[in-house]
Amino acid sequence: MFDINDHPLPAFMVDEDLNILSQSKLATEAFSARSSFLELVDQDSRKKASKILNPLLKEAEVELVMGTAQSPYTLFQVYAKWSSNGSGQLICVRQDERLEKLSEALQKQQERLADTNFDLLDKKEELEAALVKVKKLSSPFLPISSSLGIIPLFGELDENLFHVNAHHLLQTLQDGNYDRVILDFSGVGEVQPSGVVGLLSFCSMLDVVGVSPVLCGIKPIHAQHLAKHDFELNQHFDVTGNLKNAVTYYLTDSSI
Repeated sequence: MFDINDHPLPAFMVDEDLNILSQSKLATEAFSARSSFLELVDQDSRKKASKILNPLLKEAEVELVMGTAQSPYTLFQVYAKWSSNGSGQLICVRQDERLEKLSEALQKQQERLADTNFDLLDKKEELEAALVKVKKLSSPFLPISSSLGIIPLFGELDENLFHVNAHHLLQTLQDGNYDRVILDFSGVGEVQPSGVVGLLSFCSMLDVVGVSPVLCGIKPIHAQHLAKHDFELNQHFDVTGNLKNAVTYYLTDSSI
C-alpha cells in the first residue's frame, strides 16, 4: 500500500468533514500544524473549498489561496479524490507561474474602476484588497539552506511590491538567521521609479538585519530602467547571472 508520507507533493488524507487524518512529509514541511484542512485555507477561499472538496463529487480540483509556513498567501491547485469509505486524498500543487498574469489582470481592472463613480466604491475597495493579496503572492520566500534563501519577484516592480511584503519577509529572514538572500528578477516585467526606490530601501533594511542581498536574473531592459533611475550597484549588492548559477555558487560558497 502507498504510504502518503512519501508522496512527492504536499498531500493530505482527510475525512468527509476535511479533518486531517494524515499527511505527507512535504505537507508537514510546507504548512503549519492544523487539525482541519480548512484551517490552512485563506478565509475568503474556505466557502469555495467546502463546496468543491466534497465526497459526493468523487474527483475534483480547485484553486485556493493557502497559508504556508513561509507566507500567509500562496496560490495552490488542489486535487481531490474520494474513496467509497468517505476518506479523501488532497494533493496541493503550487501555482507561482500564474501570478504575473493574475496580477496584470487585476491591475488593469483596478485602473478601469478608478474612473467610476461613487456607486462602485465598494467594488473598487474589494479589488484593491485582492490586489494586495496578489502582491503578497508576488514575492514568496523559498528557503534553500540554513543560511540561504530566495525571493522570486513577479509582475511589475513598484513600491507596493515591497511595501506589502517587506515586514513579513524581513521577519522570516531574521527569525531564520539567514546570511544571504537571492532576489530573482526572472519574473519581473516593467520597472517603475517607485520600485527602484522600494528595492533600495528593502536592501538597506536587509543590511540592518545582517542579510546580504544578491540580485540575479536581471534582463537588459531591467538594467536600462535601473540605470535610468540612478540605481547604482555598490558594495551593498552582489549581482550574478541566472538563478541556477546563483544558487550553485552561493551554496558552494556557504559550504566552504
